[in-house]
Amino acid sequence: AQYSDELDETDPCNRIITRTWTLSDNCGNAADPQIQIITIKDNIPPTFTRPPDITIYRDASCGYDASVTFTGDVTDEEDNCGVDEATFADVVNADDPCEVIITRTWSLEDDCGNKAADQVQTITVEDNTPPTFTRPPDITIYRDENCEYDADVFYTGDVEDEADNCGVGEATFVDAVNDSDPCEVIITRTWSLVDDCLNAAADQVQTITVEDNTPPTFTRPADITIYRDEN
Repeated sequence: AQYSDELDETDPCNRIITRTWTLSDNCGNAADPQIQIITIKDNIPPTFTRPPDITIYRDASCGYDASVTFTGDVTDEEDNCGVDEATFADVVNADDPCEVIITRTWSLEDDCGNKAADQVQTITVEDNTPPTFTRPPDITIYRDENCEYDADVFYTGDVEDEADNCGVGEATFVDAVNDSDPCEVIITRTWSLVDDCLNAAADQVQTITVEDNTPPTFTRPADITIYRDEN
């Protein structure tokens, strides 16, 4: 038997070979031709490598950019017959704004519909920007008429410029009092500030000096006339 082939490459994913078989005996008698259809398919899936897991950070406006420019792209798509670029779909878990989790599922399909196994990249978004503030200036306060003093922030100054990219409360302080010299008490006030994501600003120290500037009072004895004695 002999054959001849006719190749149809209209669909590169399903090439069709029409193979016509013929047979003649030694006396020239020919059998009816018989046709065999051979279909050539591509069943090999493409390959690729997902970008590695990564942590990115919020910017000065508390936003973030999770585009592939910053989180990594697939660059090694390969296939035996032809493939485009890998694509992805994101699922964002923002329950904790201080640690947003983006589950990025990468997919790749070749030109013949063969699919690679999906690959998952985890992108973590965090806030690592500490807050800012300005401590009140150093100050001297004075004892009152009862020798008392009031070092409340109403008199010594408060922090009013707390700022952060994502959210912050109020600055707090802790005092260390050195009153070994009652005429000049030194209060070392250490101010602290932590944002909503527990990023801490550098502590700042305010010095409050307590002095007594009230002069004492007294009454002199009255003018008087005294007299010599017999001697």
